[in-house]
Amino acid sequence: MATFILVHGTWARDTHWPALRDGLVLAASAVGEHSRFEELRWSGKNRASARERAGVEIFSLVQKIQSTSRNEKIFIIGHSHGGSVIAYFLKEYSSLAKTLSGCAFLSTPFVAIRPKVRATVYAVWFVLGYAFTAVYPYTYLRLFGGDYLHSPLLYLSEFCLLVPFLIFYWKSPSPEKSLEEAHRRQTADIPPGNYLFVRCSGDEAAALLSAAQCIAWLSMKVSQLLQLVLRPALSGTWKSVAYFALLGSTLTWWTSFVSPGDRDAAIRDMGIPYLLVLALWIAYCSLIACSVAAFLIFLSQALTSRAFGWTELSVGFFVELAIEPLPFGPHSMVHIDWGADPLRLEGITHSWTYAHPAAIRCIQDWVKTALHRDGNS
Repeated sequence: MATFILVHGTWARDTHWPALRDGLVLAASAVGEHSRFEELRWSGKNRASARERAGVEIFSLVQKIQSTSRNEKIFIIGHSHGGSVIAYFLKEYSSLAKTLSGCAFLSTPFVAIRPKVRATVYAVWFVLGYAFTAVYPYTYLRLFGGDYLHSPLLYLSEFCLLVPFLIFYWKSPSPEKSLEEAHRRQTADIPPGNYLFVRCSGDEAAALLSAAQCIAWLSMKVSQLLQLVLRPALSGTWKSVAYFALLGSTLTWWTSFVSPGDRDAAIRDMGIPYLLVLALWIAYCSLIACSVAAFLIFLSQALTSRAFGWTELSVGFFVELAIEPLPFGPHSMVHIDWGADPLRLEGITHSWTYAHPAAIRCIQDWVKTALHRDGNS
């Protein structure tokens, strides 16, 4: 007897599999096996926690099947994040996973997560905060009059920066929590097994995830660039404090010379060489520009991670994502040409991997090979 457990994707509790079920019946009967089906109807919420709970449901279902028939040949087939549900099951219950005949992943993304250098994230927040608290009162006082350096508005704005910065620092997840979340929530590290990976070309979800992958790549590159600039801040707690204190003081002092008139006055009164002033101005603008770009990229990545349910928003700031078409290891993927569709399937291409005739034939061949192997073992 061959049992097929079908796992739907996110927001797809009403998924129907008639063509795939018929194809699996034919594949099993071709090698002399009867077939039966179980459909796992999990919540379908776009949260990693919901998929983890569904992985526990697979565990219970497999145990129930095996308690009835110890020699049952069990295949689990998941579409989209239904494959992520399977991945969480495989990771959490690797011993039980070894008893399966195989798992098929249809248009499933695999996410790899690793922690960022936390000081880089704090530094970006710090630089942007100081830039704001320096530029805002300066601009306000230039428009409405007043002495910039002696205005209470400057020091009040810096105090208002310090409070959210400390809250952000103390309320941010610990490095241990980020690392634990990274290892637990990633799905690219499934144990070895008999797997099939299928995807249709023209998959809208794959295109969206490619954009997320681009954001992840930019995040990594910007982090590496900022680590070079902020290397003194990454060497220890006291050195970091001293570095940020010096950086904040420099930013506050330098922003008082935003206008050309102030810059010229500084050159005359303090004897600062013009080229040095120009170099400091370029460095200052570059640091602010890099920090703005880094913040936008970090925010985009955190929102992407939250939208796809991989991490909480707070954790998303402190991890780097890589969205892979295949998990780690020597795997290959079958691509189905969406243009070679004789049935003119309707709906989004992302769903075609469980309805396309070419995909079903591929799954049939994989099932027959696995059943033939199990029958001879």
